[in-house]
Amino acid sequence: MLLVSLAACGQEPAATEASADGGAATDSPATDSPATDSPATDSPTADSATAAAGGTEAAAACSTPLQPVYDELEGLEGQAWVDRLAELAAEEEGDFTWYTSTTSTDSGPIAEAFTDQYGIDVSLYRASAEDVLQRLLQEATAGYAGADVVNASATQMQILDREGLLVPFESPAKDEIIEVASFDTWAGFYLSVFAAQWNTDLISEAPESWEQVLTGYGGQLPLALELSDWDWFATLVQEHFMAQEGMTEEEAIELFREAASLATVVSGHTNMVQLLTSGEFAVATSGYVHSGNELRASGAPLEWEPPVEPLIARPNGIGLYCGTDRPATALLFVNFALGPAQEMLAEFGRTPANPQYGGIPEEYELITVNPDELLDQREKWSGLYQEIIRLSGEPVVE
Repeated sequence: MLLVSLAACGQEPAATEASADGGAATDSPATDSPATDSPATDSPTADSATAAAGGTEAAAACSTPLQPVYDELEGLEGQAWVDRLAELAAEEEGDFTWYTSTTSTDSGPIAEAFTDQYGIDVSLYRASAEDVLQRLLQEATAGYAGADVVNASATQMQILDREGLLVPFESPAKDEIIEVASFDTWAGFYLSVFAAQWNTDLISEAPESWEQVLTGYGGQLPLALELSDWDWFATLVQEHFMAQEGMTEEEAIELFREAASLATVVSGHTNMVQLLTSGEFAVATSGYVHSGNELRASGAPLEWEPPVEPLIARPNGIGLYCGTDRPATALLFVNFALGPAQEMLAEFGRTPANPQYGGIPEEYELITVNPDELLDQREKWSGLYQEIIRLSGEPVVE
């Protein structure tokens, strides 16, 4: 097991140790809980909202010497580019640390595959996306760089970008990522795709529209809303009901108020889908497709196809932390994550950000959350969604 010391710059944060097999020992209990199951993953706290507005000076002395690496790669393309980068990483830098919100069952094998290919050990810090963000903000404020590579949900990645804590980068694999998930300082690792899902023991006919889902088949069937899905809600309101159906904002929001009056509010997407299969309710408004596929493959009475369109997708991104002193290694790993690891993600049931490795069928309408735009409107849409889910009148199911 590789042990990585985190003492630097006169700081000694709590130790983070991990091996490439995905095992981890950290100071945070969230490390062992699925990143996508935590409300904090998708709902920035007040502190992170302040950071998004430029409220901290975390990145004051943060810099990464990527240009010398690119100088070494000048004139190279394709595999020659990757091979030279791998030489720089192995000869001059070595092992590195990956802060990730991706579940250890997925991130562990990816780290292992990278080590097998390049002989460079990976140390993992695994937590919810919000915990990853908070740790990075705290470490940066303390003048400490614990991460070399960062991987979290779109909202958290965009906050880090605004804080100046991510490095602009280019790589061959980044060029292949779906355009809506490619940004200056980060790129989509995979897409978390939200879909209406239903219990086939309780529903004989698939829903045909979002109106039918949100009204619980005319008030006849119980449904579930997820506690933290304000960005899903905002995207569906603006991009579907308003832009496609011609509703006013208030008319669209009223549909969700009606849904909340019929709904159970559940914390966690995986939890919601598991409760759906046990018959706690008939319809889940925003289950993750990959979670539904896993349960469906095991024989659970669950379906999401034919889909209620549009499906809503949120990128889960990856990028280089601005304080890394291993820029070649970090760039090599990010290129690996956006390249060879995409096929692994497809095998794990994820939706790769590189469409050539599969994912949602092309004929299905897919709308991607705009993290930058929604971050500017977070207070409005998060506040509205919290008001809506309170209309349930029932305790949140954990």
